[in-house]
Amino acid sequence: MRPLTLSALLSLQACGAGWHQPSPLAPQTLPPRQQVQIWQQGRVVRWHAVTLTNDSISGIPYLQPVACAGCRVSLARPAVDSIRLGNPVAGFWKTVGLIVGIPTVALMIYCGSHGGCAPD
Repeated sequence: MRPLTLSALLSLQACGAGWHQPSPLAPQTLPPRQQVQIWQQGRVVRWHAVTLTNDSISGIPYLQPVACAGCRVSLARPAVDSIRLGNPVAGFWKTVGLIVGIPTVALMIYCGSHGGCAPD
């Protein structure tokens, strides 16, 4: 039962967006497509093209194009409760890989142990 539980937990990890809280971020400009969740007073917004300075964090709302300079918004860094980085697109493809991969591996094991899967 333990191996089954462990494999289920590992599979669930692959299905998420990989949101994680980074170590304290130094002033920097993150890659333009890096998705960032900004938590403030129990609310969350998702940005990309994020720039961090010592006193502020700015970015473009995720549903706006990265090139939309007029869309950039900014918050004072002390007003931000937490920041999480993630990649939901990679999470989607990992999930697709699991949905296709697990049945394929199961079929290969079954066919290998029964002398092939050709119809009689």
